[in-house]
Amino acid sequence: MEMLEFPYPGCNLKLSRHSKRSEKPNTELSSIALHHLIRKEDNPFSTQILAFDLKIARGDNLTNEEKRFYKDILQKARKHELLQHDVILCTCTAASNPALAKVLDFKQIIIDECAMATEPEAFIPLVAHKPDQIVLLGDHMQLQPVVHCDVVERLGMSKSLFERYMEKALMLDTQYRMQEDICAFPSKEFYGGKLKTGTLPKPSLFLTKSKQTCIVFGHVDGKEKSLVVSTEQGNENSKANVEESKNPKTPTNISDISLKHASIIDVHRGSEWKYVIISTVRSCPESDIEKQPTKSWIIKCLGFIMDPHQVNVGITRAQEGLCIIGNENLLRCSVLWRRLLDHYKEKGCVVNPARHIQAARGWSCSRPSTLTAAFDGVQSAPHETRRDEVENGGKRCGMKSRSDI
Repeated sequence: MEMLEFPYPGCNLKLSRHSKRSEKPNTELSSIALHHLIRKEDNPFSTQILAFDLKIARGDNLTNEEKRFYKDILQKARKHELLQHDVILCTCTAASNPALAKVLDFKQIIIDECAMATEPEAFIPLVAHKPDQIVLLGDHMQLQPVVHCDVVERLGMSKSLFERYMEKALMLDTQYRMQEDICAFPSKEFYGGKLKTGTLPKPSLFLTKSKQTCIVFGHVDGKEKSLVVSTEQGNENSKANVEESKNPKTPTNISDISLKHASIIDVHRGSEWKYVIISTVRSCPESDIEKQPTKSWIIKCLGFIMDPHQVNVGITRAQEGLCIIGNENLLRCSVLWRRLLDHYKEKGCVVNPARHIQAARGWSCSRPSTLTAAFDGVQSAPHETRRDEVENGGKRCGMKSRSDI
């Protein structure tokens, strides 16, 4: 990011086309970013650095001696700035930067979202700094490390350092996001029924024939369409289901958020909204559903919506209302979805057809707090973490210096 904002003269570091296209400076972080702090007047080297920045911006040709002097000034400015702070935030990969290793002696390292980091990635700050205390934070029942190579994945790279130490983990067993009915199934399915709810009950959003509820599944005999969509990673195959995008009949400030705002679930890890509508997208006629489907048939017809980690993330984003739209007959071919549907049916929250789902009278919702997510979409919803941040070391690593603890 520093290279994008303050290009270094004579540097051989090349940015990939992907980085140039997708990475943009986050102005909200400027006040704590090291490359901005060293240019503020509080730093004794800022005047010299800004003078060089001006020369570089004008396109002046710097001599080799000037380049060496500029590099030396940057190192001194970084050292001065790092020594002023008690806590350092960086990615796991950035933790190996010599600017940190040579200047500070860390006593404690905290790796946030460690369950999403590959094991070698999590080891970078630990090996580079050898702290006295290590704290790993995460949830191995949600998204796993992103591994693109099948061979490496079979060798165990998709298992994080966090997951390997799960037997020694302390579970934070109270969640303050979801209403209790939204939390009930993920707690039972993924956390052994140990996940408690610390939020106060609120009026439910959805109306079925029998009750007012904050969870609902609406059945749709949709028609699946195959698409080729242009993404940052190139052209990708995707699916769409127009019928599902038309259900349920909710107020206009939800129903007009259609599949144009759909997104793959993994970009929403850590995010939350008051109300969430999930479209499972995949569908086929009931006559085409095999009575005893093979594993290969299920994978072909349902794809990654069978992944329990993806499902867990998707159904735990909502605070006050969760509506799932899909083909019940097809989803029941998956053991996980069958259990979810049985739970919803037991609660009287399965509606067939989905168009019979209504919103409670007097209910209103501000548009920014609403998300429609499709399990098989590809476009990113606004204001959320990009997929490339997940794939390129976006796990935060917090460090504390020995001198400050």
